[in-house]
Amino acid sequence: MGSLRLPDVRITEAVAVEAGAPPGGSFKKAHCKIAGVIGREIRFEVLLPDEWNQRFFMGGGGGFVGAVANHAAGSVNAGFATAGTDTGHQAATPLQAGWALDDLERQLNFGHLAVHRTAAVAKAIVRSYYGSDASRSYFIGCSRGGGQALMEAQRYPDDFDGIVAGAPAMDWPGIAAAFVRNSQAAFPDPSTLDHSVITRDNLKLLESRILAACDAKDGVKDGLMEDPRDCAFKVGDIPACADDRPGPECLTRAQRAAIERIYAPTVNQDGTIYYGQPFGGEGEVEGWQNWITGVNEGLLANAGTPSLQWAFGSEFFKYFVFHDASWDYSRYDLSTWKRDTRLVATFMNATNPDLAAFKAGGRKLLLWHGWSDPALSALATIGYYQQVE
Repeated sequence: MGSLRLPDVRITEAVAVEAGAPPGGSFKKAHCKIAGVIGREIRFEVLLPDEWNQRFFMGGGGGFVGAVANHAAGSVNAGFATAGTDTGHQAATPLQAGWALDDLERQLNFGHLAVHRTAAVAKAIVRSYYGSDASRSYFIGCSRGGGQALMEAQRYPDDFDGIVAGAPAMDWPGIAAAFVRNSQAAFPDPSTLDHSVITRDNLKLLESRILAACDAKDGVKDGLMEDPRDCAFKVGDIPACADDRPGPECLTRAQRAAIERIYAPTVNQDGTIYYGQPFGGEGEVEGWQNWITGVNEGLLANAGTPSLQWAFGSEFFKYFVFHDASWDYSRYDLSTWKRDTRLVATFMNATNPDLAAFKAGGRKLLLWHGWSDPALSALATIGYYQQVE
């Protein structure tokens, strides 16, 4: 395979991987690993099992990616040929977007081109290696990968026969706007990122009060809500702190306002930009504290960011929208949001509800989203589904 020649593609590695190598790893079946570069810098990997099931399964990535990622890599153990890509750039972590500064090619690759081009190259490699095309091709992704999945269905309907899009990040300008608004609520002063307006005690109190009010609405009191849209809880039902001094069983005015902001849609003078956060999961360790309210001490120490939403929102506007590494999230009021994001929306949004071309080929799309997702609002996915209907 090292001698394979494809237009605008360089094969950089072709190695046989034994079953169970490396010890303790996730790959149990023997396969051939092919790595290469498409164009200037779209890196990819293709895994070709010795015992092929005649199918191809590609996986998406997460965050801003920055290294070859493949949510479907484990499918090689079931006989699938599988592939992934770094989406056209390298970065130390998937939280960083400095690579996009003043580089439209990288932005377009990340937006949609890299996955499409990798799919085409991977299929050509499969054809060369096995002597026949895959009988079926699939794509799976969650979060950023879910957005990649929808982008494939909308822009490149012939790439895959079946697509699974989980919790899709499909509206980056809107998502980033909501992230900035939430960060302004939790961290109004950018010089004190080690302190959040919303405390861990607030989150535990909030979750317990919501469950007390709404857990049994689905007929079973089990610590879960079947549909948080049926919950009529109001943040104002939680007692105010005496003299507005913080406490474990009350909310200050600033805390109440910040929490209400997170549940509310993100809006400007033109209307709704992005959906609000549904009730649920506020007190989970990997929930609001990690994603929305902070402070995540590990992230702050290692990446200089108090929460994941703070990181993704700031990085997106700095490098994709304003092309300014010194841009300050705390000063943005969203009044010019539509104009500011007009260009980037053309290649980052996967919000087109017209799936006629994808459906016409008898292809299938599975769409799912967890209610307690602290990263992306499940209401946005429901909204997209309703538009498609």
